[in-house]
Amino acid sequence: MLRQSLVIMKVFLLLGLVAIATGAPNAAKLLKNPRSTPLSRGGGKIVGGEDAYYGEFPHQIMLLRGGPDGSLMCGGSLISDTWVVTAAHCCDGQSASGLGVAVGSHNLYSDDEDQENIQVSQVVMHEDYDQWNILNDICLLKLETAATMGPHVGTISLPSTYEEYEEGTMCTVTGWGTTSEGGSLARVLQKVDVPIVSWENCALAYVGNIIADFMLCAGPDQGGKDACQSDSGGPLMCGNQLSGVVSWGYGCAEPGYPGVYTQTSYFVNWINSHVF
Repeated sequence: MLRQSLVIMKVFLLLGLVAIATGAPNAAKLLKNPRSTPLSRGGGKIVGGEDAYYGEFPHQIMLLRGGPDGSLMCGGSLISDTWVVTAAHCCDGQSASGLGVAVGSHNLYSDDEDQENIQVSQVVMHEDYDQWNILNDICLLKLETAATMGPHVGTISLPSTYEEYEEGTMCTVTGWGTTSEGGSLARVLQKVDVPIVSWENCALAYVGNIIADFMLCAGPDQGGKDACQSDSGGPLMCGNQLSGVVSWGYGCAEPGYPGVYTQTSYFVNWINSHVF
């Protein structure tokens, strides 16, 4: 069952649509946005982060638009040698033939020692994905050939079913996304630590939007640290597990607006039903 935000402000959303239509400055901030750009549909850089070292996050993948020789579109996580978890809004409207995955990648603009670019053979988007309210924002990608495991390529474990995280728990989010909203992509994989925000405080921050049980929020009150464009689908890790999938938020690293993630623990059974 969904826990909805404390007050449903339909008038607020309507005014936001009108403001965008009339070109009002900053009007786009009134509406939720997946962590995507119009062209990449979810591909950008971690805000307020630092360089990861090669192999620090061996499960991190690049989702490539255009196949194995394509360009960064989103992030994702390797959960077996042939399956990747990413966001449904990265998969929406995409066919397997037009997608590739780079495993063992660290540098955005050059190939790395253990990098393999692999064709996607199957896209399994959650059947109840809602692109307007960004609900059930999770997708599985099957690889045409198995990834070669090694020091720079590995898998990440899933959390326990319905596992929860206390407010203030420090977690890590990674990606090659933009370092600021509308900025340039990171040249190497970035990482940043962000604290978990309680459901109640997240609902207050996003009054007028649905904050569901299966969403997880994270980010400091003062902003400055967050995922951004092109980080969509990438991992949020609370310990050594895939705790969340980068989903949506207002802008990037804005004060008072934590990033919103798909909470993976609510989808463990769904994942296992397709993968294992």
